[in-house]
Amino acid sequence: MMITKSIPELLKQLKLTHGAPVIDARIFVNYYRTTSEGRLMLGKGGNFFSFANQVHACFDAASRYLDILHSSHAHFFDVPLPIERAWTGPSDRSVSGMPFFGHLNGKKNVLYGSGYSGNGVVQSYIGGKILSSLIIKHQNRCSQCALVNGKLAKFPVEPIRSIGAYAIRNAIRREEHAQDRGMRPSKVDTWLSRLSGSAAKLDPNINRA
Repeated sequence: MMITKSIPELLKQLKLTHGAPVIDARIFVNYYRTTSEGRLMLGKGGNFFSFANQVHACFDAASRYLDILHSSHAHFFDVPLPIERAWTGPSDRSVSGMPFFGHLNGKKNVLYGSGYSGNGVVQSYIGGKILSSLIIKHQNRCSQCALVNGKLAKFPVEPIRSIGAYAIRNAIRREEHAQDRGMRPSKVDTWLSRLSGSAAKLDPNINRA
């Protein structure tokens, strides 16, 4: 991810004063949004997968993927933007590609929300509505949706999980790179990328609570 310096006048010229997050439909999404300080934040999904879900120092360190970020920047905007900082951040991914919520170990006073895959800004807004409904025990569409207290599938154990994650990630990158240039992706990359086909789709194994 990267964020610009405060550029309110330039954002006005670009008609980016609405503050809404903008996201594409790729598996590893491109997304951007403006802030109240007149900055533009831009990110790209599918980067660093932490071994065994450990919190890694590189999350807050300078981005390892500046070339990818600058490529996304150039794709969306035809003007140079002054960058304040870029950092790696974690890549969070649930098996279904969807966030999930519920009561931890069945305890009614302990709630959780996780799996904010992709553009977490949008999903966290929805997650806030779901969690608030659960906290006040309000029976509505949010508290009763299929994302709550469902049966959760699991990824394979390490090191298979990380090896598979990076193999699929690299295949998706190569496939997107070929598609952006009007080229046909390799059959191997297409096959591997389909293994992540549950992105942004509901897990068919979810059981309503």
